Parts: sequence; C-alpha cells; structure tokens
Amino acid sequence: MGAASVVLSTGLVLAGCSSADETTTDETTSASETAVETTETAVAANLKVGIVLPLTGDLSAYGASLAAGAEMGVQLVNEAAVAAGFSEPCMIVGTEDTQTNPTAGVEAATKLITVDGAELLIGPMSSGVLLAMAESVIIPNNTVLVSPTASDPAVTDLVDNDLIFRVYPSDALQSTALVQVMSQAFGSDATINVGARNDAFGTSLLKKFTTEWSAQGGSIGEEVQWNPDAPNFDTEAAKLASGNPDGWLIIDFPTTFAKLGPALVRSGKWDASRTFMTEALKSQGAIDEVGVEIMEGIRGTAATSDGADPEAFVDEFSKRFPDIAVTGFEGTSFDSAVLSCLAALHAGSTDPVALAASLRAMSGPDGTVHNWQDLSGAVADAAAGSPIAYQGAWAEVNFDANGDPGAGVYDVWQVTGGAAESIDRIAFKG
Repeated sequence: MGAASVVLSTGLVLAGCSSADETTTDETTSASETAVETTETAVAANLKVGIVLPLTGDLSAYGASLAAGAEMGVQLVNEAAVAAGFSEPCMIVGTEDTQTNPTAGVEAATKLITVDGAELLIGPMSSGVLLAMAESVIIPNNTVLVSPTASDPAVTDLVDNDLIFRVYPSDALQSTALVQVMSQAFGSDATINVGARNDAFGTSLLKKFTTEWSAQGGSIGEEVQWNPDAPNFDTEAAKLASGNPDGWLIIDFPTTFAKLGPALVRSGKWDASRTFMTEALKSQGAIDEVGVEIMEGIRGTAATSDGADPEAFVDEFSKRFPDIAVTGFEGTSFDSAVLSCLAALHAGSTDPVALAASLRAMSGPDGTVHNWQDLSGAVADAAAGSPIAYQGAWAEVNFDANGDPGAGVYDVWQVTGGAAESIDRIAFKG
C-alpha cells in the first residue's frame, strides 16, 4: 500500500537582516558581492528535497510538526536567497508518510526519489525505518539523506558511501546519560528491570544500557522485549513488573506504551515514579495519548535543543503553523533543511559527493558564525564558497566524518501535573 501524501502550506516571513562581514578596500570583494557574481552557479543547484516522516503510526505525535519544521527551513533559506538576488536554491517536491514502519518507509522513500525526483531526503525519525531505507533505497539510488532524529548507534557504522547524516545525537550518549541519572536516583549498584520494543531503536539502546549499567556495578533483573504490533502486552508487562527491582527503564514509543502502560498498572507491581524512559514519551501529545494518570511521575532523558534563541524559534514556528502543536523537536528538521539548502548553494551542485562535502562545510565548527536568524549572511557566504559555522535552532551540528553531530545535550525530564518538565541537564562534547 502506498504511503499517504501530505502537502503543508505556510505564509511568508521576512528573512534575517544581518549579513556577512564586509571589507572596505577596493581590492577585496565582500561575501555578498561575491554571492551576486555566482548567482548562475547558485541557481544551477535547484536541489529537490523530499520529506519522509511519520504522519501516522507510533511516532505520529511528532511527524506533522517535524514536516512543518523542514518546510520552514526551506522557506527561510529560499527567502534569504531571493532577497540576495538568487533564485531559490531548493524546493520541496513531496512529503510522504513512513507510518513509523520500515516497509512503508521504503515505499515512501522510493516514491520520492523515483517518481518525484528528490535528490535529498529529510527524515525519517525512526532508526529502524532509516536502516531499512538505507539498504533498500538510499544507497542503491546514491541519494543524500539527513535524518532529524534517528539515534541508533548502528547508523554511525553504516557503509553508506557518505550519504547519511543526522542532526540528533547517537544513543551511545543517551545510554550514558541514563546510566548517570539512574545511578543518582537508585544507586550505582541498584537492580533495574529493563523493557524495550523489539526494533532497531529498542534493542540497540537496551544492549548499550545493560552493558554500561552492569559495568559500573549495577544489576539487571528482568529483561523483556516486545513486538510493537502485538495485540496486547499482558504477558510482557507481568514479566517486566515482576521481582523487586529498585527501578525500571522502558524504551518505547507512545502508541505502543499506550497499550503496555495500562497492562503494567494492572499488574499492581509497577511504580511509575521509579521508571525512566526516553525522548519519545516526553511530548505533551505522547503523554496525552498514553494517559496522564499512567505517565505521572515518570522520568526520562531526551536529547534537547541547545540552539540559538529557542524562544524566538518557537514564536516563529507558531506564527507560521498556528494549528500544529510544538513538541520541542521541530528544530531538528528545521536545521536539517537549512543545512541541506545551504549545502546546495555552497556546492552549486546536487551531486551527492559535493552535497556531502558542503553539508560539513556549512555545519561547522570552522567558518564564519551565522545563526538560524542570520540566513542572509549564511546565504552570502555559502554562495561565495566560504565555510560557515551554522548555529541552529536545535544545536551546533558540526557533522563529523560519519555524518553524526559532534555534541549532544540531554534534558532530564519528569511528568508532574500531567506535563513533562526539565529537572536537570547533561552536556557531552566531542
């Protein structure tokens, strides 16, 4: 069955008004002037972007808002480019639904590339969907992909011909953050029952956590995995709640936990206040889907925005998309889109090798600093072929040799009064 197609539309806003540093000597040409001289090269890029995100399925609470974030990023770069005298360097050719399912994701990506002509994809969210797309579509079609949120450490080691990038940090950092905060909560020698969905995200993070937890002197009690498509989870819940653990780690997505959570409550042995989870259950949409009475007291970790002026970003997003709830992850897709469009402008080409090199040149850490509100300056330097150190709405990305971000910041969150609030923060650099 083909993936559903969604078209998002927005109004226009003003582009950023600051520009690259200019010189005053006759011998030196400013970045803006050089950009105008290279208009024909910039126009030649005309990167065709496809968006492939979960508009339905387990991560549907996030899909529409991330699709909107990507559209906003494309629009802001295009507006800044037009204001500088260029044609638009990139365009969205389609938005397709992964359904948070590997098979549907492969179909969606195939349509975007082979039918709509996409030369770069933004998405997906899920690591399992990304890994399936990489093998079946991305690598065979030699197409660049920038994922906003896929976090499986296996993505780092993909033999992907330098085609796959991601803005969100690897779960290798997420595991370390969880070990740190759960040690503080329960003691480093505590016994933890661990449960995870049986997919790339769940199994990978479960393995990392149990290895690290045991290495620092802790014990693993029950270890349970479940099929996300199972009709009920009573057996898994009973096993996960059994014994007398000091705490629980549950690695799941909202739609599945909406079924597992009630089964845990029915066991009479599970304690939400002694349970940690991950970012997928942090949003208000996810909490409401599962039920606030089940989620109350749960804590967790979530990679979080360390971007420039996050309040201004939320304000701008809400002006453009007043009917779409903010989840906190919109900056990941926005930065994915901005960096992709700037890379096309910098490369003057849609060739995958050139795009990969330019994605790194635009992401920093070397180059002139431009934040997401200064895209006129970023466009000028990109068109001039100069590197920039983009300060995103989500973070400083700094793509490394594997296409991973060079740093990560994690919120420790807790559901209190039916809403998730940040109670601590952990930063990793390098």
